[in-house]
Amino acid sequence: MKKLKFHLFSLVLLFSLFFFNDFSSAKEVDNTSKSEKLTKQERKYLKDVTGHTEEEIDMLPLEVAKQLIKDKAVIQDSKTEIFSFENGVNNSGDFTTMGTISSSTMKLWGTVYKVTSDRTNYDKFYIYGNFQWLKSPFYELVDKMTFGFPSSAGFFLPTSNGKVTQHQHRYSQNPQGNGNWIDYAIDYSPSDWEPNAGVAGEFDLRSSTEFTLHKGYMGQYVYVPTKNNGTINIKIEYGHQLYIGEPSVSVFPAGLSITPSKSVDTASYALTLSY
Repeated sequence: MKKLKFHLFSLVLLFSLFFFNDFSSAKEVDNTSKSEKLTKQERKYLKDVTGHTEEEIDMLPLEVAKQLIKDKAVIQDSKTEIFSFENGVNNSGDFTTMGTISSSTMKLWGTVYKVTSDRTNYDKFYIYGNFQWLKSPFYELVDKMTFGFPSSAGFFLPTSNGKVTQHQHRYSQNPQGNGNWIDYAIDYSPSDWEPNAGVAGEFDLRSSTEFTLHKGYMGQYVYVPTKNNGTINIKIEYGHQLYIGEPSVSVFPAGLSITPSKSVDTASYALTLSY
């Protein structure tokens, strides 16, 4: 009888642990309905008014696409590039038990929009950037993306209660590399920020199988007094951690950016904004 009770207790405990772990993981996953899609009218608006191509519209997260329509956003500049990351290049004759670690590739896309301003005498812009690993990196650690702009431009970040607001970044994982993405919860606070210089978001690349792919995006609204005018570059940069830890950020004359390091590989490009 005691043996039977012990087995029953073990089963209940095992079930409880399984349920708790499943519930804990579920909290991190976004439950937005996958069946919801853009209407024909919304796609037409994003193409004819905002200025996107059909391919770009397909790449936009649903919540971002709908917000762009609500904001009456118009593209000021946009760019897409594919970068190669060397995860550990072996010199000829080097001995390693791991073998040669091949390079991986990632697509970066960045856009800056002018949107309807909700503040009198201020213009408002939305900076957006995303990444997608086309070939997953060997080291799947914590990476970062930064938006940087020169303080001389007069751009400032919206804040409330001491925190930067109107921000979002999200990580998504495709465990089997078959197009079935898991979208984790949106983070509405930047991982790093600097007044009048930019923001950063961090992305914890979750390893699963050898086929696992990763993607993510970041968006940030900024304001500038309407009386200001000029032309600036906005730097979008991605930092991939090669060994351990996570990339750090620093403020340079061009704004917030990934701190150079031997353990971090970077990819960056500039968008041009006239205001």
